[in-house]
Amino acid sequence: MAIEWQPVLITAFVALGGSVAIPAAAAWLLKTALTEWLARETDAFKTRLQADANTEIERLKNSLEMIATEHQVRFSKLHEKRAEVIDELYKKLTDVFWHGQLFVMTSEGNPTRYQKEEFAKMQNEVQEAFYFAEKHRIYLPESLCTLLDRYIGQLRGTVLAAGIFGRIENPSGHVMMQSFEAFTKAYEKFETEIPAARRSLETEFRKMLGVEPS
Repeated sequence: MAIEWQPVLITAFVALGGSVAIPAAAAWLLKTALTEWLARETDAFKTRLQADANTEIERLKNSLEMIATEHQVRFSKLHEKRAEVIDELYKKLTDVFWHGQLFVMTSEGNPTRYQKEEFAKMQNEVQEAFYFAEKHRIYLPESLCTLLDRYIGQLRGTVLAAGIFGRIENPSGHVMMQSFEAFTKAYEKFETEIPAARRSLETEFRKMLGVEPS
């Protein structure tokens, strides 16, 4: 607010009758007017400052709320995608487990054309599960990917051994012994190592889906 000093000085001069006390009176009036003006300006500045601060606070709150909402949406979509991947992957791993176990148990001493065809199917099934896991590793933690590699690797190796030794017709004594050892290991793996790896995967899947404490 601008102060018009000329009317103030004239008023002071008239009130004091033009005495030599004008300079002192004028100084007093100036000081009083200036003090009042500064007080009003200070209050106005504080009010504007508080209003600006409130506006910025609200703007920041709105911005943070938008960021939080976007993050929640992205997290929800990621969790949904992970759930879809785990669902499909678990189905494939379960099929490979039971089909592989059946194939191993029916391959020893069974070099038939049907079993050769089943061997080809099992190799494709294991490979399909492997490719699916590879394509979706980005949605899974590294520790789970390690478990997946171990599980699929054990299945592939066991099916391969059964397929190779199972299709040998009239094996010699040495080959027969190798075949016996290979199938013995295959049976043991489907009884111990492979189910254990499968349980570890199931536990990690449940943790990721939030149905079991991490």
